[in-house]
Amino acid sequence: MAQKYDRRRYGYTDGSLAYDLDALARERALEEAGRVEEDRREPAAAPRRQPVARPVAKLSPLVLACAALLAGLVVVLLMGYVRLTEVTADITQLKREMSQQEERHVALLTQYEKTFDLATVKRVAEEEGMKKPIGGQVEYLELPASDSAVVYRSDAGTALESIASAISDAAKTVVEYFR
Repeated sequence: MAQKYDRRRYGYTDGSLAYDLDALARERALEEAGRVEEDRREPAAAPRRQPVARPVAKLSPLVLACAALLAGLVVVLLMGYVRLTEVTADITQLKREMSQQEERHVALLTQYEKTFDLATVKRVAEEEGMKKPIGGQVEYLELPASDSAVVYRSDAGTALESIASAISDAAKTVVEYFR
């Protein structure tokens, strides 16, 4: 029988070249029957698997140190932004005060210049009763020596007192320099 099957397989016929039309239908029916049985079978419920508890992950000290360093850097950065905001607000306030002081300076300078206006000085002097001198009231002096003045102190002390005052003046100067 094995030979007969092999012969059919390799194109050998038994003498009849007619097709067996029912053979193809039978093969299909057999294949479909097997499939139907498989489809009819209800799939067996797969056993439910319980999730296995994962072991607790331990953080390494390096990760903790890096996280702490990062948190510290964030705090330092935020403090820098706060300080920058404060300085910006201070600069804005100082600029505002500076513009007010410049306006005040201009007003005071104008007022100062008005006090030395010759017309104003002449008007105020005349209001106070001052008059221009007449020819008989003016006198000119000629001095034979050069223009110099010498002031003598009447309360001049001894040489010891002058040395002590010079040392104290020098000490005061040094203290003022380092303040």
